[in-house]
Amino acid sequence: MANLAVADLLVTLVVMPLDAAWNVTVQWYGGDAACRVLMFLKLAAMYASAFVTVVIALDRHAAIVNPLAVGCAERRNKAMLCAAWVLSAVLALPQVGEPQR
Repeated sequence: MANLAVADLLVTLVVMPLDAAWNVTVQWYGGDAACRVLMFLKLAAMYASAFVTVVIALDRHAAIVNPLAVGCAERRNKAMLCAAWVLSAVLALPQVGEPQR
């Protein structure tokens, strides 16, 4: 749940204000580097929120299907959460790349 809270806080503190400012100004004044960083954070936050929700659903499914396998659940959940955060960052990396000319 803490990972979902962090992902949702990223959405709340990065995505929503960024979109609100963009809708008001209709132009970016922060420069190229800031745009790349914020677009990376925006996309990574949205991916992380979705992936962590999937991890929670998979954990609940495993708890219902195999309720006595508590021993390996913690290790499996940590691995899935790490994979969710890493995959979020990897999928958001194209936002940092060089612009096409």
